[in-house]
Amino acid sequence: MVVLAIAGQKGGVGKTTVALNLSLAMASRGWRTLLIDTDPQGAIGRSLQGGVHERSGLAECLKGEVSLGEAALQTRREELAVLPVGQVSVREMDNWKPELDRALAGLLAVAAGHFDLVVVDTMSGMSGPTQAVLRHADFLLVPLQAEPLALRSMHQVLEAVGQLREEGVPLVLAGFLLTMLQSRQDFSLAVAQEAWSSLPAHLVLEAFVPRDAAFLESSGHGVPVGLLRKRPPAVAMVFDQIAGELEPRLGLTSEDDEDAPIPLLD
Repeated sequence: MVVLAIAGQKGGVGKTTVALNLSLAMASRGWRTLLIDTDPQGAIGRSLQGGVHERSGLAECLKGEVSLGEAALQTRREELAVLPVGQVSVREMDNWKPELDRALAGLLAVAAGHFDLVVVDTMSGMSGPTQAVLRHADFLLVPLQAEPLALRSMHQVLEAVGQLREEGVPLVLAGFLLTMLQSRQDFSLAVAQEAWSSLPAHLVLEAFVPRDAAFLESSGHGVPVGLLRKRPPAVAMVFDQIAGELEPRLGLTSEDDEDAPIPLLD
């Protein structure tokens, strides 16, 4: 099983959008996927319809009040389950990092028997609860908003990853994912160009998430963009591209994978 954390220094970069839609894309490609919300404010639960943010979840699992099987919510996609954050009071937020440090490894060990991939959404910042998650993750994907201020966070992310590795944490940076890119805006393209030029080529994914009204619409309806309509908007295909690019980086391969072309005609 592979554990992929979605994290970054700056908030408002589309981190939860990426976690939710990427999880659906990975599940659609056949990987048994568990999406875990570790943000005490319950960003994933509040992004989904059906009062998910009011249900038991990770917090109750960490306390031993419910099992992973009892708290994880099965989605309409057989390969995808969601573990909401559960009920975390303001007082409990102060102890959230030690709770994750103490019990997350055991929870992931249970998940390993049922899932190929765990995608973990985190709160903003590279310290506190997020750092606890990164200590248990195999890979890190960093959404990078295509705006000037976001560029300043790249170095902080790299420093945080470097520090963890110095401490013996085998975390691998899967890459930076450009988000909210406006291809017809010079300032947005300039940020993308600087990211491409200042970072090693392999650290910036070729795929990117454009700024698109469909994301606001899907958020308003409480569904991933791929389930917004029977015929999904074109932007939903972006996450299949991201999933396909990430699979080899995460070491996700299947025994029956074949690289040979598939004939169109019988």
